[in-house]
Amino acid sequence: MSTIDIVKQFKVKDIAKVKPLRGGLINNTYLVYVNKLDTPQYILQRINNYVFKDVQRLQNNISKVTRHLRKKLEAQGETDISQKVLTLIPTLNGKTYYSDGNSYWRMMLYIPHADQPQMSHDLYYKGGVAIGHFERMLADFPTKLKPTILHFHDIDFRIREMNNALTNAIINNHDLNGMGDLYEDLFMSYKYFKPNFDRFKEMPLRVCHFDTKLSNMLFDDNGNVLCLIDLDTVMSGYITSDYGDFLRTAANTTHENDRAYSHVNFDMNVFKSFTQGYLQEMKGTLTLVEKELLPYSVLLFPLMQSVRFLTDFMNGNIYYHVGYKKQNLVRAKNQYALLESVARNWEEICDFTYKMAAL
Repeated sequence: MSTIDIVKQFKVKDIAKVKPLRGGLINNTYLVYVNKLDTPQYILQRINNYVFKDVQRLQNNISKVTRHLRKKLEAQGETDISQKVLTLIPTLNGKTYYSDGNSYWRMMLYIPHADQPQMSHDLYYKGGVAIGHFERMLADFPTKLKPTILHFHDIDFRIREMNNALTNAIINNHDLNGMGDLYEDLFMSYKYFKPNFDRFKEMPLRVCHFDTKLSNMLFDDNGNVLCLIDLDTVMSGYITSDYGDFLRTAANTTHENDRAYSHVNFDMNVFKSFTQGYLQEMKGTLTLVEKELLPYSVLLFPLMQSVRFLTDFMNGNIYYHVGYKKQNLVRAKNQYALLESVARNWEEICDFTYKMAAL
């Protein structure tokens, strides 16, 4: 079926054209134009059901969360609600997705937005506010959401995967040259911090985004965040996932493919701007244990990502796309260097977080 034929399975009229939108890493995305207008009116996406095995669960989560957010916005007297929360378009038979027998598709209203503003401390502050606002609006969500990706942020599971990968690599005589002491360093770091990570279970389960980054935010012409998008990973979890995952990417002074590990540092100014925005927005919402454990998520995410990259390297690069054989090893070392930088700044990270959280 053509994309035009797919669009016709949804409750939309006067379709003019469908154009592919580049840049998505997981799903294939298209802009849908109607009535020969110059601006798109809808988004069409082919859902990656290799990554997301249970499409019905995925769509149910998104539908429940967006309905809850819409009701909150309506109660607050917000205007232009369709610009501040995703709107799913139903199929002709009332479902939130369509299957053509091979692929799964969904449609949403297109949200007009400006380009992401230039990087600045104000931008990271606004990112913190946006994530905090998302979580606070969902703090009274009535039910637990089922996971769309099992063990997504489970460090114990990731360590088991790494151990299995090493065993299989040795059995299959994979080339592990250049790995050095990284495996031992990661395992020892995990063992050292595990008592703190185990305490995450003391925190309440909340609805979290699980893929927090600036590219998953839409901005208006004034540089303010309209809403969070890419809700595929929305599920129940701990606030440490949204907080720590954002800082893993945003506060790294270089990109994760940089082979010059001396370039890798944890940017304390980015950390402070984001943390200030997040905790100001979450004031009165977080429990005592959430405030206490929040800094440990800053340690967890570079550790976990380093483990995942190293695991894929030992498995022969079967998960992450690589441009050369040892790219995942480079990424793993890069993330471990970030973990070391976090550790060097640990006292200041804790002091600032607890001050902002009024602990």
